[in-house]
Amino acid sequence: MFSDTLIVVFHKFNTVINSVDDVNSKILDLMILVLTSLFFIGLLAFEYHTFGLENSILPIPDTFKEFFEFLIWPILVLLTLDLVFKYRKIKNSKKFVKKHWIDILMLALIPIFSIFKFLKIGLNVIKQLKTIKMGAKIFHKTKKISKQK
Repeated sequence: MFSDTLIVVFHKFNTVINSVDDVNSKILDLMILVLTSLFFIGLLAFEYHTFGLENSILPIPDTFKEFFEFLIWPILVLLTLDLVFKYRKIKNSKKFVKKHWIDILMLALIPIFSIFKFLKIGLNVIKQLKTIKMGAKIFHKTKKISKQK
């Protein structure tokens, strides 16, 4: 009799936990949607030349650029949490990958695209350094020529 009562209580507790997980999952999905939308707004505002545009679609002050660049990290954390909750619900690796492969792919691709952004910044720095180096060479050559006269 006590074990039957314990089983019923455990079943009700499990039902409550599952409903809380469902609510948390929906809240998490909404947060991911909002942050991802903000991230793309930042892309349209600050990385417009990447899309082949000459002017920004959304006039957002440059002081907010750092905020939009930081947004990628909370999105990654929330996507990871979302996948953890989804895995806890399924508890089977094959079913999890089969059902949520696009979420896993998105989580994997975001850091890869972030690397491209850092490479782009790195290439700009290298170009600037080469320009400075060329300017220094020209300066030294003109200085040598002026000393020879």
